[in-house]
Amino acid sequence: MSVALVIGTKKGAAILKSADRKSWSENFVLKGWAVTASAKDDQGTVYAAVAHDVYGPSIVASDDLENWRQLEAAPRYKPGEKGNAEHIRIMASGDFMGRYKDAPRLVDQIWTLHFAHGTLYAGVSEAGLFASRDRGKSWEPVDGFNNHPTRDSWIPGFGGLGAHTILSDAGNPERMWVGVSSSGFFRTDDGGKTWTQKSAGVPGENGQCVHCVANDASDAGILYRQEHRGVYMSEDGGDSWQKIEDGLPVSELSEGLQCSFGFPIVMDRRTGHVFVVPLEGDNFRIPRDGKLTVYRSQKGAQWEPLRRGLPENSFEGVLRGAMTADQLDPGGVYFGTTSGAIYGTRDVGESWFEIARGLPRILSVEAFAR
Repeated sequence: MSVALVIGTKKGAAILKSADRKSWSENFVLKGWAVTASAKDDQGTVYAAVAHDVYGPSIVASDDLENWRQLEAAPRYKPGEKGNAEHIRIMASGDFMGRYKDAPRLVDQIWTLHFAHGTLYAGVSEAGLFASRDRGKSWEPVDGFNNHPTRDSWIPGFGGLGAHTILSDAGNPERMWVGVSSSGFFRTDDGGKTWTQKSAGVPGENGQCVHCVANDASDAGILYRQEHRGVYMSEDGGDSWQKIEDGLPVSELSEGLQCSFGFPIVMDRRTGHVFVVPLEGDNFRIPRDGKLTVYRSQKGAQWEPLRRGLPENSFEGVLRGAMTADQLDPGGVYFGTTSGAIYGTRDVGESWFEIARGLPRILSVEAFAR
């Protein structure tokens, strides 16, 4: 089965295609736009979130990954809603158009797209969740999340207050999860009307600095979480979390805590393998000893380093949205680095190969099997 990779970068998207996962073609599209996320619906249409310093965020769509059309609608907050002061402080440094002068709540970036149960969801910053039930023609705010009772206490991360992770339950359309940097991990059991913080067992008042969470929608209650303060697993839908760092490199954070620090976490659903790319703490955010390494765990058990085929001397990082799995047999996993390289495996991590290099800073990577 063939695979297409949509690689979102600061300057456009690289579309990489392969019929055998050995040889790849490359086409660079959407030039000049930051491509921050992508997703595919059940009819095969691919949606990409784009952003521009002047024109702001929007969504484009394609049925063939070659011809793209901008959708007229995009997630937007209602006029008059006030924004988070700390988020505005971070984002206003690039506010060339003066949009924040009256402190509004704005959608300044679409962090993630997710399709489930006939609905396309968008997670945005300033942190919010939006839903489209007509394939992007119109968007509705999920008010139960966007106006959460604790929202005034939400604290932005280094890149602002972003809702960057959306997970669903294939067997229960009423249950979803959303991760926010750096204000925690939330679950709804009533279709988005109410949301509860799900971080028990993670250090910190609310376990607030969640980096990325993965699950298998068909067995949705088992969750894997890459947190600022370590790597965790939940077997009860997020009600409780246990640290799973046996075999992972541990660093000392700026606050003195010892844990394994990183950003992405992905799952090969067929085998249950989970993959992370650790970095040397929040102080340095580079691979330890300059050795870019992927670690693999079987359902949260002992982690093993996987370096065959990866560069010997590399100080590249991998962002939270820049790693994905194609869910084929055997499983393919792909990631992009902050230095513009793409690596992949077609044997569930036993060996790696370089697919592309020289791209702009990579923000997102998604694999779509065809």
